[in-house]
Amino acid sequence: MIKLFTIIAFTLLTTGCAVYKMDVQQGNSISNETVSQLRKGMSKSEVASLLGNPLLQDNFRSNRWDYIYYAGKGRKSSKQQNLTLIFSNEQLTQVSQ
Repeated sequence: MIKLFTIIAFTLLTTGCAVYKMDVQQGNSISNETVSQLRKGMSKSEVASLLGNPLLQDNFRSNRWDYIYYAGKGRKSSKQQNLTLIFSNEQLTQVSQ
């Protein structure tokens, strides 16, 4: 009887333990609809109000803004987006996805 109780208790304890894999989201999630609203000639402040602040700003090239979004579960990447904006004279000149 004790052996049966031990087996049942062990089974209940081990099946209740599962590894939790946390969802990880980093960066700015930007939809295609939002990207389509970008126009050449927009100022940096107009772009920032539309997309938010960029995740990366290059200290050596202040005319380049990089928006990066990553979503994954555990170690598996499920979604990654990259958007690079180039400015000239404080106005948007190039959009790359």
